[in-house]
Amino acid sequence: MKRQKTVMVILGALLLGMYPGCGPTEDKGARNRINIENGARVLVEGLQAWYNEESGLWETTSWWNGANVLTALIQYGQYNGEESIKELVGLTYEKTKEFEVPAQDGKEAWICSNYINDFYDDEGWWALAWMDAWEWTGDMRYLEMARIIFSDISTGWSPKCGGGLYWKKGLSYKGTISNILAFTLATRLHLAKTGNINGRSCLQWAMDIWQWIMDSELLNTQGLLLDGIRNKDGECYLARNVWTYNQGVALTGLANLHRITGNGNFMKSAHNLAEATITHMVNENGILKEINCEPDQCNSDAEQFKGIFMRHLGILNQYSPKKQYARFLELNTAAILDWAMDQGRKLPGVPWDNLSEKANAATTSSALDAFNAYLIIE
Repeated sequence: MKRQKTVMVILGALLLGMYPGCGPTEDKGARNRINIENGARVLVEGLQAWYNEESGLWETTSWWNGANVLTALIQYGQYNGEESIKELVGLTYEKTKEFEVPAQDGKEAWICSNYINDFYDDEGWWALAWMDAWEWTGDMRYLEMARIIFSDISTGWSPKCGGGLYWKKGLSYKGTISNILAFTLATRLHLAKTGNINGRSCLQWAMDIWQWIMDSELLNTQGLLLDGIRNKDGECYLARNVWTYNQGVALTGLANLHRITGNGNFMKSAHNLAEATITHMVNENGILKEINCEPDQCNSDAEQFKGIFMRHLGILNQYSPKKQYARFLELNTAAILDWAMDQGRKLPGVPWDNLSEKANAATTSSALDAFNAYLIIE
């Protein structure tokens, strides 16, 4: 397998002198587009250095994170005409659609086929990645895979706590993320003219999931989505943590529902959610922050959350542009480039306006999501 030894091997020649005159004191609003484009290429090269051709995944990060790395690269390729990424997409598909999971934690080895495992949210991330792959390449095997995955996800619906999808098979917790992923995936499958799945149309699945979220009072007083609902001793309790990725994934689903139905309430909900996030989930400089764990307590999952929000904010801004979104995207990408990437000399960690030595494929793809969202602004 042909691989580069370290990320820094690629960075040296690319970065030195790439950003003359772009110091931290420079007016960040004046950052020119070409620097962001160059920064995005650095992030892509960093991700390529971690790609393992034998597994089809990215070293330094895990299974569900890999789906989001793939999504960020697909969207980069789509927006920037990087046709070579299509080969990586195909290789990833062939390597990951079926593989043996080693025995661990008392569980025997088993074969993971079609991205179906114990976690409905893991499945949702991969299904959305394959939807992106299908939309970019037109290869129908990717669309069919997304449909197969959603068919399994939909079996997680339960009438307990008023409805909704479980987060993990065999566990009573109903995570917002598993529901929001299924919600957004269902809208995209509807737009792809997919038929009924497990007794409901994809549009009905989307409507039912969103209605359950609203009925369950999963929006807090700040207008942010809570983490989910716990079912204990027959009682249903709100899990009140808030995470950026929950807010983000919902934006695309809501924009799609507006596109499908013309109902302005869905568009209003999307803007309310986006505005609540960029108001309440930022630091004193207006930079997106994972408020539960930054700067140095985020686990390997939360390291990737912020980019997911930015990805979907970019999609919402494409569909229904607002100047405040464009300013937010510009401010954050400039911070990443200036501070987290040290003007392009390093790959970024979790905080976007501070240096970190914790760069990995999850944090790098998270930054790439932000850059992609900025670069599609017209």
